[in-house]
Amino acid sequence: MTVIIRCVLLLLVLAGCGGQVTGPVPEPPASGTGRSTPFGLTERAFVELAIATDEQAVKLLDVGTKQAVQPALKQLANDIGAARRAEVVELHGLLKAAALEYVNNHKGHDMPGMPTDEEISALEASGPGFDALFAKLLRAHLDESITVVRSAAQAVSDEPTRALARRMETDRIGFTQRLGAVVPV
Repeated sequence: MTVIIRCVLLLLVLAGCGGQVTGPVPEPPASGTGRSTPFGLTERAFVELAIATDEQAVKLLDVGTKQAVQPALKQLANDIGAARRAEVVELHGLLKAAALEYVNNHKGHDMPGMPTDEEISALEASGPGFDALFAKLLRAHLDESITVVRSAAQAVSDEPTRALARRMETDRIGFTQRLGAVVPV
């Protein structure tokens, strides 16, 4: 069952971004890295996707922090932005612990839940409809990333990666609830 979940996660990642993976295949971590479970292809695919998605989300959230009209929406954007920045540091730490370099296989890809540069530019120029468009893009990001981190938490073998994916899921669910309270669906 675990192998099936891993394959599904990898296929989702690859299908969502056109299937172009250019980074090297990771070698198993050397003994003495402190890992009791392997950091393999599934872990790497998840971590690299999460970094790319978080980095795009931070761009969206920075715009929301600057331009949102509703104070509660502005504060939510600020809070999620801080959480995403902290996640990126942790995600890079997972790669570093596995002695792997980060490769952004998702740059410029149009994937569900990952705001594109074009969407962010349109948001910046949206005028009076800003809050509604921002909430729509943020909700799409949160919903899709809940799906990805939930799948990752089930698919990965590396316990530190699994623990982070679970925290990410809890975090996103909480932020989704806050968004619903500020801008009901």
